[in-house]
Formats: sequence, C-alpha cells, structure tokens
Amino acid sequence: MLIPYLGEKSKFASFITPNIPTDISTYVEPFAGMFGVFFSLDFSKYRDVKFVYNDINHLNYNLFNLLRHDRRLIEIVKEIKVDKERYKQALKEIFTKTDNVTKAINWLIVLTCSAPNEIGKESWRGDTEFEVFKLKWRAYEPLLNKISEILDLDYKDLINQYDSKDTFFYLDPPYMGKESYYINHDFNESSHYELASILNNIKGRFLLSYYYFDGIEELYPGCRFEQKKTIMGTEWLIMNY
Repeated sequence: MLIPYLGEKSKFASFITPNIPTDISTYVEPFAGMFGVFFSLDFSKYRDVKFVYNDINHLNYNLFNLLRHDRRLIEIVKEIKVDKERYKQALKEIFTKTDNVTKAINWLIVLTCSAPNEIGKESWRGDTEFEVFKLKWRAYEPLLNKISEILDLDYKDLINQYDSKDTFFYLDPPYMGKESYYINHDFNESSHYELASILNNIKGRFLLSYYYFDGIEELYPGCRFEQKKTIMGTEWLIMNY
C-alpha cells in the first residue's frame, strides 16, 4: 500500500484480486480510500481498462487528485520533516486550511503518522510511514498515472453514472457497526440496505467486501459468498457473478 488507512484491503489482495474479472472496460471503486486493491492489480491483465477513483471524503479525494495531477505536492513533501508538533498542527488544520496543497500535505501527515484505527484523533506513532511514503513514491507514480478519473461523488450517483454491462465495481464501504470509525461521510446503518438495493439491480458486476452480519444473505440473494479468516476477523466477499 502507498498510504496507511483504516480498513485498507491491500493486505488481503491475494484473496480479493483473483476474483476480479479481466473482461471489463471500466474499473470503479465507489469507496476508494487509499485505493489498495487497485494498486494490487496485475495491470498486464487490464491494458485497455478505464480506472475510476471515487471517495466522498474530500480529504481523500483532494490528496489523490493532487498526487495524480500536481507534481509540486511531492516536491514539497520530500522537504518536510515531521515531529509530534508538526503532526499536531496538521491534525488541527485538516478542517481549517482551504488551500488544497496544504490540505493534502496535512492529511498525508495525519494518515501516515496516526494509529490506523484512530485517524482524525491525536494518536502520534512517529514519522516512519511518512518517510517510507517518500521512498515508495517512485514505484507508485506509474500506477497513479493509470487512473483516468478521480471523483468525490456520492456512491449512488457514481454507480448510476458508470454502470454498464462492461463495468466492474469493487466496493469496500464502512462495515456494519463500524461506520463511525471513518470521517467526512454520511454512510450509516440504513445505507447498507440502500446499497444492497442498488447493487442487486445494476447491469455491471460487483465485488463487495464485508464483515458478516445477521441478514446479509437475504440482502444479496443469488450472489456468491466467499470468506477468509484473518487476524482482524473474517473477511467476506460478495459477488453477483
């Protein structure tokens, strides 16, 4: 993974990516976060595919948009040294600074220097991941350049916009009961039922990551379910193909 994130799926890539079809024209992640599954793809199998990043959290969207389109960001980041005081400053400024470059730098500092399960709170764990990001950048830059669209739409609008028989959606929404772990979104318990209603009626194919909860099979009738036990719990994949 390029940037640490709560619920990041790159650590489960060997479970997820073999299930992603290759005969697609468009790959879309409505809840993209740090785009871990995208970065784990074997791109030799997806040579003519359009890749769409989407996250309604404007902090995530802004960071990815600048990583993809503004080389100045990386040049500034390379010159920054983060200590606890700089981290606390970034934490305070992520919601107050309006300049997009400053906002992206502060969010990158918060993401890389916070405990992954306490992002948005003061949970300084050192600058190691921030420095590792600088080293990783060169390897990840060509992959970022493969992203065709970077958006911050509501997931419903995004699915409606891109749905087609040749579109694949990988979805990693906040899990049931874990919605409050994330910031800058309005996905709640009722949203899980809304999401199921939408996915059960799309033209394209979808793969949905989840933890199990009572009634999940009834929400996705006719879908294929696979599970994998991990140290964090049992990951479930739900597929309509």
